Amino acid sequence: MFQQNNIITAIEIGTSKICVLIGETSAEEKLAVIGFGEYPSNNSVVKGEIVDMDTALEQLTKAINQADESSNRAINDSNIIAISITGSNILSYQGSAAIFVNSEDHRIGEEEITAAVKNAQSNNIPYDRTLINSFDSYFLIDGNKRVRNPIDMIAHKLEVFIHAVHGKTNQIENFYSLIRDAGFDDDPIPVFSGIASAYGVLSDEEKENGALLLDIGAGTCEYLAIFNMGILASGVLPIGFEHVANDLSLGLDLHVSDCRKLLKEGTIVEHIQQRKAFIEIRTSPGSLRKIPLTSFEKIIDLRLRETFQIIHEKLASQNILRNLGSGGIITGGGAQFSRCPELFSEVFPLPVRIGKPFTTNGMMVGIENPRYSTLWGTLKYA
Repeated sequence: MFQQNNIITAIEIGTSKICVLIGETSAEEKLAVIGFGEYPSNNSVVKGEIVDMDTALEQLTKAINQADESSNRAINDSNIIAISITGSNILSYQGSAAIFVNSEDHRIGEEEITAAVKNAQSNNIPYDRTLINSFDSYFLIDGNKRVRNPIDMIAHKLEVFIHAVHGKTNQIENFYSLIRDAGFDDDPIPVFSGIASAYGVLSDEEKENGALLLDIGAGTCEYLAIFNMGILASGVLPIGFEHVANDLSLGLDLHVSDCRKLLKEGTIVEHIQQRKAFIEIRTSPGSLRKIPLTSFEKIIDLRLRETFQIIHEKLASQNILRNLGSGGIITGGGAQFSRCPELFSEVFPLPVRIGKPFTTNGMMVGIENPRYSTLWGTLKYA
């Protein structure tokens, strides 16, 4: 039997959904999913940021109870709780620092690495912002030799380059406060949603050879570029499929709720796959509109292409595109739109695939839909 202290809980507070995933680890450190809960956010989250604490707490409590029932456990007893964090307030920077190796044999140890990383993290973050995550990108030995792990190497000078993600303190505290109000005693482990998705869907080979991950959600699109196991760039665009629904509403003179329903239920994708010419929509009792499928495709294509172009410009300005040998990986709910890969390839001259949650041995975990990549990655990160 597994022990109670091996229970891990992952929480995602998203624009469209609030999810809870419970995992259990064995003595061999294998991770198994044992519980799951999901409820709609009910407009309590906008662009990844909590705007209605009461409603968010109500929906989170329902998701927790559902996960409790499916796992036959009280997850408030979990010793590890993690939450994914996103929002238009999230920013990142590449920090660096150098130290001299003053030990007698000039051998680099943990003490030198810790000191260098701490100096690199001391980048002046404004007083109203909090560091969420920091990851080593790479190290330089004596100014010219780039290495991933400098432990026990002989050098006079060690330089570290890190990738740090930070956000507005008050908005991050809203996530922590919500978790406490839901009955958890300790603050959760925070992880930027883009990094969580990378843990959930990227293979070691992709992280090594270089890859661009795009997580297209309802209210945001997170991106992350990784090469040689180090993060080169990350960010959040306050653009998601909620914006696509608004575009369709305005462009086709439809109620936005009808557009959300068409996207959520996959009606548009089904019609594309079946090569139907029209989509029929009941706008009122006894009234039926037939709208050409091409009208939907054109509007969605424009929004996605614009999103991809913004990210392309950001990465091109940082000379990162040449380091993406494994291409692009698209995940999140937006990845279910069938034309995403094609549009991506028209903007980025890279191969592309759809990213789905997987275990370290490649086996599915019962939440293989791209919508749950962040949630699964948050559990793996924890």
